Amino acid sequence: MSEFIDLAKRAGNEAIKLNPPTGVDFHLTARGSDWLWTVFCVNTFFFIILILLMFRKPVNERIVYYTAIAPTGFMAITYFTMASNLGWTKTQAKYNHVKTSTQTVHPGIRQVFYSREVGWFLAFPWPIIQASLLGNTPWLHIAFNVAMTEFFVVCFLIAGLVHSTYKWGYYTFGIAAIIVTSISIMTTTRNLVRNKGIKDLFFVFNCFYGLIMFFWLVYPIAFGLSEGGNVLQPDSEHIFYGILDFLTLLVMPMLFLPIVSYIGIDNLGFNVKAEPEVHADAHEIPHAPRASPPAGKPVKAKKAKKSKKAKKSKK
Repeated sequence: MSEFIDLAKRAGNEAIKLNPPTGVDFHLTARGSDWLWTVFCVNTFFFIILILLMFRKPVNERIVYYTAIAPTGFMAITYFTMASNLGWTKTQAKYNHVKTSTQTVHPGIRQVFYSREVGWFLAFPWPIIQASLLGNTPWLHIAFNVAMTEFFVVCFLIAGLVHSTYKWGYYTFGIAAIIVTSISIMTTTRNLVRNKGIKDLFFVFNCFYGLIMFFWLVYPIAFGLSEGGNVLQPDSEHIFYGILDFLTLLVMPMLFLPIVSYIGIDNLGFNVKAEPEVHADAHEIPHAPRASPPAGKPVKAKKAKKSKKAKKSKK
């Protein structure tokens, strides 16, 4: 029995023991790591399911699955890193709202996971691309929306690593990027969706991007309570961000699949035509028809026969 207990203990989550958060006062605990492993498993499960479903579809419909597989896979790697207590750095907190008995510096050193922003940098553009595709938005407008999304992520990354009040400057730039991107999509793409005149598409687009925009605007609140204001402990921070990431970067990209199925991929205008299949016998060189003898040859042959008969008659 004791051997079984020892085996169960060894099989538990030992990420904090193997990768200890040394040199910080506020850090991830085993419970927080368990939550991150749960989010990792959920993302990985749906990542595998989406890949299997993708291969069951024809080539011209897989573009829809690409936009859902990418953010799910990127966030799976991100949460694997954070659950392992890797991809972080220590930053002295600006505010002393969180206090611990082991606190060595006033107001204390906080564990900041930059790996989260790396995952956002790779995953966040995809829901924006999906919303843009609903209106068949020109590629230059999509590139602008993606660039502003990346700008938001970079600003929040720098804001989390800055100790002084200048962090709120980067925080403000990040919020501005959210607003600019949303205005771009709710004007350019929304007008394109309206002009399509497809039944229910305009309503579906407003609901789809409306939810994305709502979730996106909650991220600044999460930042203000965690890395920014040092109000939440890292475990609570990961729960807050984990729920937001689950809704924004997993549920919404997957919701795009039934939306496209309902509207019709051909109606949206970004259907990629599959190349026609080439059969093996198509490569065989067809037999050339036998050339008919020139019209002049039979005539010459007849003349030759007449000349031979004339020579015989003379003899």
